[in-house]
Amino acid sequence: MTNELAIDDAPATDQARLPPVFRHGGFLLLMTGSLTAFLGEQLTTVALPWLVLKLSSDSAALGLVLAAMALPKILFLVIAGVLVDRHSPRMVLICASAVGVILLTGIGVMALYDFLTLWMMYLFACGLGLVGAFAIPARVAILSRLIDPRQLQSANAILMGATQISLLGGPLLAGLLATLTDGLGLVFLLNACCFLVAALTVPRLRQRLQSDLSQQPGDMPLLATIVPAAKWLWSDKVLKVLISYWAVVNLLVAGPVQVGLPLWVDRQLGGGASAFGMLIAANGLGQLIGIICSGLRARKVSRLGVTVCLIDGLTGMAVLGMGFIHRLEFGLALMIMVGIGAGYVQVGLFTWIQRRIPNALQGRVLSLLMLILISSAPLSALIAGYLIRFVTPSQLFIAGGAALSLFAMLMLLQPALRQLRD
Repeated sequence: MTNELAIDDAPATDQARLPPVFRHGGFLLLMTGSLTAFLGEQLTTVALPWLVLKLSSDSAALGLVLAAMALPKILFLVIAGVLVDRHSPRMVLICASAVGVILLTGIGVMALYDFLTLWMMYLFACGLGLVGAFAIPARVAILSRLIDPRQLQSANAILMGATQISLLGGPLLAGLLATLTDGLGLVFLLNACCFLVAALTVPRLRQRLQSDLSQQPGDMPLLATIVPAAKWLWSDKVLKVLISYWAVVNLLVAGPVQVGLPLWVDRQLGGGASAFGMLIAANGLGQLIGIICSGLRARKVSRLGVTVCLIDGLTGMAVLGMGFIHRLEFGLALMIMVGIGAGYVQVGLFTWIQRRIPNALQGRVLSLLMLILISSAPLSALIAGYLIRFVTPSQLFIAGGAALSLFAMLMLLQPALRQLRD
């Protein structure tokens, strides 16, 4: 049991067929808030680029705005983790959501009345990036302190499944609203409403025990409190190997997919944005299927590390296969396969990590781990963007997929990774 367990004692007579987490009032609140927050983020993902392009036809401006949103997450993610441990993930999440409501309302109102200028968008993007930097570790840390550790697998599967549903529905809704005269402003106002719901539905946590409080950062300098988390992470050989493995996987596959996929659609299929959108949706659908399959496992496989390597090896083969096809329907099938593997793996790994980290260190350790993973994806995209000058998208897929499969199979020889069990 965690020290902040808050399991509701709801009668099971009329709810016997429901998973246990659905009888937990706090989890239902968290799920509602997470679903609305993720839906709002998807609305912004579509609306923000269109608003920037409306203000400036320079594509470089769009890149700078997106970079301005990503940079605060990299710079402040670890600090946010410290605050989560020092104060409360609940309070950090409420404050971050409240700031998001203010920012998005301001963007929406100013967009409706045509008051926005390009320099304002840089400030808004930085603000939204800061909101994400503090909300991410808070939302992750709150789950393991809310429910029984034995329910984490199904709880993570449900929350991640809700994320994928919003990934499918949010862009469609934003696209429909954007066609209206004042549609972009309405999208941001709707996103503000989503963040308001997320702020109001953050569940309460029980008071921590004194033994847990004694391990908190207390009055130590802010950055100094990161040291115990870094030492604990460095001392855990299995977790250290796992995160290194995960970062390399991101490095090998994120760039080829992010950079190569749109160019593959344009140059080899001769398709447009609709074909690209279908491929992205196919990947999202595959992830949803993988998440559902992972959550439905009645008894977990004992050797999680071996399963992860095998699935990543198959994922690499699917990415490699993208380099040999020239028809959209085959591409859709392969993207679904890639998504299924990613969805299945991330639930099991994420649950294992949550159970591994002590409650008193969760915010800081999770922030360090997320910083490593978040940083590997743009680095991969940067490398792929440079390589695409000299190779075709197909060759990029072949190289990335082959490297991923080979790396995953070699990692099966790593004893620490084979020790990874459910």
